[in-house]
Amino acid sequence: MKFLIIFLLPIAMVVTGCASKGFNRGALEEQIGVQKPVVNEKEIKDILSKKPNLPKPFKLAVYFKRPGQKGQSKPKWRWTDQDKDLILQISKELKLENTISEVFPILGNLVVDEDLKSIRIAAAKHNADAVIIVDGAGDMDKYINNWGWSYILLVTTAFVPGSESDTLFLTSASMWDVRNEYLYLSAEAEGKSSETHIALFGSKDEELIEKAKTASLQNLKNNIINMVKGLKK
Repeated sequence: MKFLIIFLLPIAMVVTGCASKGFNRGALEEQIGVQKPVVNEKEIKDILSKKPNLPKPFKLAVYFKRPGQKGQSKPKWRWTDQDKDLILQISKELKLENTISEVFPILGNLVVDEDLKSIRIAAAKHNADAVIIVDGAGDMDKYINNWGWSYILLVTTAFVPGSESDTLFLTSASMWDVRNEYLYLSAEAEGKSSETHIALFGSKDEELIEKAKTASLQNLKNNIINMVKGLKK
């Protein structure tokens, strides 16, 4: 019994002092930003001089930016083949409307740098007319629920489901003309997942992130399809 108390005491100390902090949406949105801000009149003039240049139908490349950039700590997620397949499903509906002729991914090892120019160069090597850049970022919020205050009894950390874990995952997509850097669309989406668990056994962080990421990508895919359709109206 003495050993059990010694083992559970650190857990109880942590969870009894844990309240919901919410999500830092501002930080997540900053992580998935793609375009640098315009800082002078010349840049504004240059952007306004660019014109849409897509043939019908057009070839579309998709690039998934590497997670964990911009100085953030190593994330607990990565882009999976299932994630990429989900976004590439946009070809099914858009091909039927003769909007696009082909959709294909750009492999990460073909992109020297992750700036827009490097990604456009890689897309050009694939003979793509446009490229969609997909980015993502996730955050977790861990806290105790109304049952969690019973953890002060120590042994309850082994059987009372008094802990909560919420996950928010944001994704973004921007579609650029490969030839002249014209921005056709930008979209954002989010997905959430939650779990109630027993403190002693912890939460399934990676599984929660995967669920939220999948939900966010599904919403993003739908947004992309609707926006690409609107380009031809």
